[in-house]
Amino acid sequence: MEDKIRNLQRELYATLKKAEKNRKKIQISRILCYGGALIYFLGLIVMQFFVYSGKDTSFFYTLNPNPSIWEQYKMLIIILPLFVLITLGGYGLSYFYKKYSDAEQASVRRIIGAMFPDAKLALLPSEVSTSLLLQSNFFGGMDSRYRSGFSFGTVIFENNDRKITFRDLAINIGEPKNWLSQSSIGGLFLVFKMMFKGLFAARVENIASNFRGMFANAQIEKKINGSVVVLPDHLESRFDYLAKNIQALKNVNGNKLVMLEDVEFERFFAVYASDEILARYVLTPAMMLRMTELKKKYNRDIMLSFNGNQFFFAVAMPEGFLTLGNASPDTGEALKDLYDNIVVAQGILNDLKIK
Repeated sequence: MEDKIRNLQRELYATLKKAEKNRKKIQISRILCYGGALIYFLGLIVMQFFVYSGKDTSFFYTLNPNPSIWEQYKMLIIILPLFVLITLGGYGLSYFYKKYSDAEQASVRRIIGAMFPDAKLALLPSEVSTSLLLQSNFFGGMDSRYRSGFSFGTVIFENNDRKITFRDLAINIGEPKNWLSQSSIGGLFLVFKMMFKGLFAARVENIASNFRGMFANAQIEKKINGSVVVLPDHLESRFDYLAKNIQALKNVNGNKLVMLEDVEFERFFAVYASDEILARYVLTPAMMLRMTELKKKYNRDIMLSFNGNQFFFAVAMPEGFLTLGNASPDTGEALKDLYDNIVVAQGILNDLKIK
């Protein structure tokens, strides 16, 4: 496989280099667009502060009955270049993202086709069933009316009547409406949040998302009576969707924290299950060893769950799953990461001993 990856890397080198150039242009466009918008909103806040605090506002408004051109139009002179930069940034963002996305999708199709010839690949955007997301127990703890899932592509494997579906998933877990979200302060906070995410999110399409990564599900051979959920440990100090999910798991469907004998596994993961015996039955030593190795190797948030006759596996990947990531086209790491990500979930599925 290493030889195949090197050959693919040489074959796709020109396409990958072109995609990398467009990715850098996207970054510049994002800075112009979202950075300019952020400066504009900060300016509005500063102006409102001066107006309502009774401080000198002569910089913003002139009382001179015979103002100069600068005094009369200074706010427009200041704001107009900013709007030009925002407009250019927005146009560049749209243009270069389209070029980058086309090159990226062509590369991913070639990579998947060469490495996994039996896979069914679809790089078509689609919504993901909310019921499926809820069944995984990864994204609970919030009102389902404000949750949505979106897939940027799927890879499906079918072998011996066993089917596993991989999605490049983005989750938007919206907050339920309350007085803060409906207030001007809450609205302003939301605007700043979007501007910051626009500047610093790993991918442009992640701006409205709480989670981006690989999400896989498959039907297991025998239905289990209950649920088992494995999440990253030590989440109490975090404030994202994972931390919020902990409280939900403690209070829904009778799930409780289960302590296992594998000390190293429990350094990285916490297990919540409807039944302790069921958790020990499902989580074999081979599976716990594999997950521990994965955590050490990738240092990502890894989640695994069983619910009824369904198996779910998710890995947080801010750079996306069916993408070229952020790796340099000179190293071939993007190709290797894409290959490893799929093999990982396939291996865990093969470790299942539920008969």
